[in-house]
Amino acid sequence: MKPTDKIAHRLALLDGVNLSQAYLDAIVSEIEDLDRIVAELEEFAQGTPWVSQQLQPATSKA
Repeated sequence: MKPTDKIAHRLALLDGVNLSQAYLDAIVSEIEDLDRIVAELEEFAQGTPWVSQQLQPATSKA
């Protein structure tokens, strides 16, 4: 799916809501920024080992 199609799909959820062109432009810009940020974080997460530790609730007896 092309990036413009993804944005159009998300904006379709606003169908029936009256928004000015300035608001729509701001929403599109924000969606583009968020998509860029998520892509950067995914790339970072792939290269970073994540340490996990299983914990028991404080009230649990092991």
